[in-house]
Amino acid sequence: MGTATATGRHPLLTSRGRAALPLRRRAGAAFAVVVLLHVVGLALLALGVVSGTAGAVTVGLAGVAYLRGLVHAFDFDHVAMIDNSTRKFVAEGRSPASVGLAFSLGHSTVVVLTGVLVVAGAGFVRTALDESSGAARVLGVVGVSVSGLYLVLVAVANLATFLQAWALRRALRRDPSTHVPAHALTPRGPAAVLMTAPLRRIRHPWHVYVVGFLFSLGFDTSSQIGVLVLTAGAALAGAPPVSLLCLPVLFAAAMTLGDTANGLMMLRMYSAAQEDPARKVTYNLVITGVGILSGLLVGALAGASLLSEQLGVTGGVVGLLTSLDTEHAGYVLAGFFAVVFAASAVVWKRART
Repeated sequence: MGTATATGRHPLLTSRGRAALPLRRRAGAAFAVVVLLHVVGLALLALGVVSGTAGAVTVGLAGVAYLRGLVHAFDFDHVAMIDNSTRKFVAEGRSPASVGLAFSLGHSTVVVLTGVLVVAGAGFVRTALDESSGAARVLGVVGVSVSGLYLVLVAVANLATFLQAWALRRALRRDPSTHVPAHALTPRGPAAVLMTAPLRRIRHPWHVYVVGFLFSLGFDTSSQIGVLVLTAGAALAGAPPVSLLCLPVLFAAAMTLGDTANGLMMLRMYSAAQEDPARKVTYNLVITGVGILSGLLVGALAGASLLSEQLGVTGGVVGLLTSLDTEHAGYVLAGFFAVVFAASAVVWKRART
């Protein structure tokens, strides 16, 4: 059981207190939040089922919402965002267990609020969900701009770590007996300071919550759930309106499950690279390099989307980027990291025997 800090607050309620807890405890707390979302979503679903004859439709729509949440967790921008943010924190000597959860909760906040307002009959939300409206266009620009800019900046910050690993690799090639300190991969020097400066204030996972919230302002995800809620409302005329909230909540539950698991996987991967930097320098270069490329690509896609939709630019590089199909890129990226980590673990184990 947890104990209060000197200030009387539970350690999970402060950034310093959370950082001092064992990783297993922090990971357990993250998944406890995910479980709570599932419990709330299922309770709302049960309310809809027992309300009348439309229960089967409620269950069907809830299943669709949950599946969409799982799929959305593996969107290219989600995987790239969580990967690069985790890499940044680990390079700074932190061990965050809730990067994926924080990002997903920020994203989910907009989704759930949208569902609540739709159920409440707020007319302005329906306007915002209409892609042709001015509000939708403004929010879309904000969401895409924040996601693209953040991913480019965090990729550049991680480039400092990549260059540090590259310098270590060259030094080890020249002299394999080179002493490698424990924090050999921590970015140093004037160039590293410049590359990491823009995101220096993002120091804790809860800061990523804000980024996730802004990511979601584009309403791409929220509009899907909003349409589901509207559809359910029309189909389930006799159901309690509050039961319709099971749709955004179950979507959020599924998305937080995927994002939290992804964040913990990336934490394990990057932490493993820090444990023995000399022996794992090539592994570090590969996963950090691929993460940087994914972040830059998503940032470029966001920029191309803005140029195309807002300024009508359709040719050249912009046309090429907007024509790329990234529907399954998130699965490919997550699968690549998992395969590299598994293969590397086998190699490291054999090297120790």
